[in-house]
Amino acid sequence: MVEEDWVCDPGLMANRLLMNFYESGSLFLPSDGLARQQAAFEDFYRTEAAQAAELARPEVERFVFGFLDSAVRVTGQWDTDALEAHVTAAIKETTSADRPVLRAIEESPDPKRAAETMIAQMALDGLTEATAMSQNLGGAFGAEQSELFKIFIDEFGYGVFDAKHSTLFAELARSVGMNDQPHHYWYFYLPSWIAGNNYFYKVTRSRTDFFRYIGGMAFLEATFAPSFAAMTKTFRSVYGDAVDTRYFDEHAHIDEHHGRMAVYDLLLPLGRKHGAYAIQEMVRGIEEVRLLGRIGDEDLLAQIAWRPEAIDAAGTGGEPLEPGGAFETRVADRDTVIAVVEGEAELHWSPTGAPLRFGSGQSVRVPRGRLYGVVPGEGSAVTLSEAAEGTR
Repeated sequence: MVEEDWVCDPGLMANRLLMNFYESGSLFLPSDGLARQQAAFEDFYRTEAAQAAELARPEVERFVFGFLDSAVRVTGQWDTDALEAHVTAAIKETTSADRPVLRAIEESPDPKRAAETMIAQMALDGLTEATAMSQNLGGAFGAEQSELFKIFIDEFGYGVFDAKHSTLFAELARSVGMNDQPHHYWYFYLPSWIAGNNYFYKVTRSRTDFFRYIGGMAFLEATFAPSFAAMTKTFRSVYGDAVDTRYFDEHAHIDEHHGRMAVYDLLLPLGRKHGAYAIQEMVRGIEEVRLLGRIGDEDLLAQIAWRPEAIDAAGTGGEPLEPGGAFETRVADRDTVIAVVEGEAELHWSPTGAPLRFGSGQSVRVPRGRLYGVVPGEGSAVTLSEAAEGTR
């Protein structure tokens, strides 16, 4: 895949597959107990599934992340001074930049739907925060290992469940009426946001990607504080006092400290100790995370901005969509028209809010790159086809 084609249906499916691969290495138990889900639990963690995943994983990773090799190039001579100058410039550029996603939420005709689309994406990491980081805590790599552990235990609330960052995120979700269970919004994760989460699983599973992980993690920790402070303001403007912003507020506070630790107690000491190879890998990690973040923001902005409309226009053939099947979402690989020949259908394009209902003789255009799900009414005839050039 290349960057231009990254937000696509095959990319969505591949990232969902990768997420299952990675998360099968962590323990998930249902909050209401295992009794009713024991069979699903045993099936997800069975040995045969893990073996199959390990066979397929490298090829899926190449499919999803292979474009980074050409999209991010790190050349020239690097030393610790150059690393410090690079990370300082990247942090300054990011923290002083505009935040178009937050502005789009505030200016949206339906700001709650827009905000909740963002919350659903953040839930990918927010409800399991620091799980990927935990994969790099073992072994022996000097004083930096203890510095990384200090950040990790902050993420886990120093062993206090109510202070754990994922607990705070769950309370944020509940305060705005959203579900707080991991992957409840599975069908509305955008491929770019799954990939951003998958990236950290990938580079923490691979021991040779350790320095790449440190670069990306340090950059994020050093840029989070002002971003989360801005989120508090945006979400207060949308929900008023009803929203529990402690998740944002905690990051706005603790990540000022984490950012200094990650850069000055991890990134730079590792560069001084391990030399040019480690430094180049850390710079690559910084730039890969910046690129993935840009793609994710563009993807989310486009999803928030899209407001589908039903128009009076009969379908002209295409792939029939059968009623009664399991709900699924996909990403439009090209501008697509969904037409109701007979009956009715629902179009779902966000994790919350009512679907768009449209009936016989009507159609909806789905722009290329947008995530959507269609539910045909019982006994309805609904088709999906490529939009003719020039149609709206």
